[in-house]
Amino acid sequence: MTYQGPPPDAARGDGASYAYYINWHAQGSADKGIPPAQFSARLSGAGQAPTLCPPLATGVVWDIDAIETGWLSWPKGGTKDYRQNPAPQTPLPYPGAGFSENIKIPMALDGNTVALWDQASTGAWKGFCEISAVIAQQHAQNPGLLPVIAHVGATLTSTGQNSTQVPNFQILSWVPRPSCLAVQAAPPPIPPAPAEYAQPPAPAAPSAAPGWGAPPPAAVLAAAASPVAPAPETAAGAWGAPPAAAPAADPNAPPPHTGAPAGAWN
Repeated sequence: MTYQGPPPDAARGDGASYAYYINWHAQGSADKGIPPAQFSARLSGAGQAPTLCPPLATGVVWDIDAIETGWLSWPKGGTKDYRQNPAPQTPLPYPGAGFSENIKIPMALDGNTVALWDQASTGAWKGFCEISAVIAQQHAQNPGLLPVIAHVGATLTSTGQNSTQVPNFQILSWVPRPSCLAVQAAPPPIPPAPAEYAQPPAPAAPSAAPGWGAPPPAAVLAAAASPVAPAPETAAGAWGAPPAAAPAADPNAPPPHTGAPAGAWN
C-alpha cells in the first residue's frame, strides 16, 4: 500500500489537526509492510495502518516556523511525558532515564494535505539535526520562505554498541508558504522547568580578584576541588550568533544520545 493523496476530510494547517502522521522506520515496520530506512504516512485516527509515503522522496514543504523539539518518555503501557524545549535549538536539561529527543515537524505533502512528523528516535533526531545545519546556512538568503525538502536515502550510523539508519535530506528549493500551512498563532509561554531538573542560578562573579599574597576565598578553593560535570551537547543560537551553552546535565543520568539542531529559524 502507498499514500493515496489527501483523504476527503484532509486537515488544514491549523496547528490542531493533521491528515497524516509521518514516521521514520530505521528497521522497518513490525508487520514488514514498511521496509527498513523508509518513511510511512498514517491517516489520523485510531486503527489506521501506515503506508509508504512517496511525496517525501519528491519533496515536501517543511513548516520550519512551527517546528518543536523536546524530551519524550512513553513507556509501553505507561503515561506519555512530553517536555517541550523553549526553542528548537535550546534544549532543556536531560530529564533522566527513559527520555529521548523528540521532534515535531508540520509539513505539506501537497497543496492541500498537512502532515506531522512527530517522533522520538535516534535516527529521526540525527537526521533532523543534520538537515537543520543546511537550513541554517540557507535561511538568511530566503527570508519569508519555507524549504522544500526531499528524503534522498539513509546512512547506517553507529550509536555506540548499536547502529541505526539515519535519514538523509536535501533542500530542493524555497517557496512561499502554502495556503494549507496556515500561519500559526503565537504559542502560549512555556512554563518554567520542573524543579527536579531546573538549573540552579549561576554563582555571582567576584567583584574583584584577591590581591597578591592574599589567600583565595573559600568558595574559590571549593570550586577548584570539585570535579566539573560535563555539559550536554549544545544547540546553536540565532542565525549568525555563536552557539549558546546548554545547561549542565545531571551527572548521574546517561547523556543525550545524539547531537543538536543548528541555527534558529523562528
